[in-house]
Amino acid sequence: MVKEGVWADVDDYLLVEALQKVDAVCIEDVDWDSLLDHRSGEVCRQRWNQMVRAIGGHREKPFIEQVEVLSRRYCPEMIEYRK
Repeated sequence: MVKEGVWADVDDYLLVEALQKVDAVCIEDVDWDSLLDHRSGEVCRQRWNQMVRAIGGHREKPFIEQVEVLSRRYCPEMIEYRK
């Protein structure tokens, strides 16, 4: 999605930060349409699925653990640097 221009690199960081803030226990608890003002819920969900596929063995982990793993890769402190 980044290569296609549908998604910006910084959006990965913003998405993970938003998911940490909603404190959802499972993926069904997430209101994808309200996560990022400048991206649709469908696009956010698609990108999340891509990110989870990229974390290898963590795909089988519960949603909350997936968020934790990705939050270590996409730490919010890097948002300004990535813009």
